[in-house]
Amino acid sequence: MNGHPQRYSDLAPFSIEEKVRLSLLACHFFSPLANGEMSDILEKPKQQGRIVPLDGGDFINHLEKSGVLSSAGRRMYRVAELLRDLAAAHILTDMGPGKGIIMGSHYYFMKELTAKQKAGACWFAPALGGEFIYSIFGPAALHVTGTNSSGDVVAGTGIAINENWVLTCAHVLDDMEVDEVQNFGGVQNKVIEQHSHPEIDVGLIRVKSQLTPLAGLSFSSPVAGSNLYTIGYPRIPMSIDAVPIMHRGEVTVPWLKTFHGHNLFLYSAIARPGNSGGPIVGENGTVVGIVTEELHEDSSKSGLPFYAGVPTTEIVRAIKDICPTVELPVEDYA
Repeated sequence: MNGHPQRYSDLAPFSIEEKVRLSLLACHFFSPLANGEMSDILEKPKQQGRIVPLDGGDFINHLEKSGVLSSAGRRMYRVAELLRDLAAAHILTDMGPGKGIIMGSHYYFMKELTAKQKAGACWFAPALGGEFIYSIFGPAALHVTGTNSSGDVVAGTGIAINENWVLTCAHVLDDMEVDEVQNFGGVQNKVIEQHSHPEIDVGLIRVKSQLTPLAGLSFSSPVAGSNLYTIGYPRIPMSIDAVPIMHRGEVTVPWLKTFHGHNLFLYSAIARPGNSGGPIVGENGTVVGIVTEELHEDSSKSGLPFYAGVPTTEIVRAIKDICPTVELPVEDYA
């Protein structure tokens, strides 16, 4: 001990797993549909025909009573921070000042979720940010390996869209001989078949063993000016292991057609060789496209490139052509 009194508050940040768990609990706690149940647990007097507004302090009391978060009172600063983030992302609705200064406002959870959002936690991305996106899409991005015509080991990136199919770029498959057995998430998986679209840079790999696609995975269209993240497996000098790399940027052009007739979108995040086929994740937690080859001023590839992606609408069109029985999980807002 250094002679100073022990601080009451525990300021250690929550882990991503804790943030997701507490976010789910907060949404249930502040739901008007659960108001009666929560009021009973907190022994709050009921008002006939009225919803009793609950604040951050009430949520702390609930966490302590339920034993979900030990010493919840000591973590109030971090809990308050999380509630503010959820409100800033319009997941919780701030209904005005509560009783305390630190725990702040009354909240309601009034957000309507789609069927695909209910299947997972991706919809927390606007509140939990890049660390959360990396924690779920890093493992979801798959390292696709093979050898080129010179015998060199090369790789691209893919993402499982269901239990047996991996989405990637056509040029990833066409520019190498894909390894017969792929190491996807630490599991050796035999490749059964692969398909490349002749015009759209979209490819599919079918594997024998069941994959575990990201819960709640959905695809949507890129929106101009919105933030996004590229996730993939570019080669890292001096690195022993292949690890997923994430870069942040924004959509700079949501739709353009090239001289070759390709429909693409542009973004500012960095993509390197090996990123191709990897998911481009929007700030709302949906995939807005996959990384394709960058665009250059001339064939010498001098100067700064324009980073391009194949948008969801083109992915859907390509899959319908090359393997019509495979369905991309597009957000249909049902």
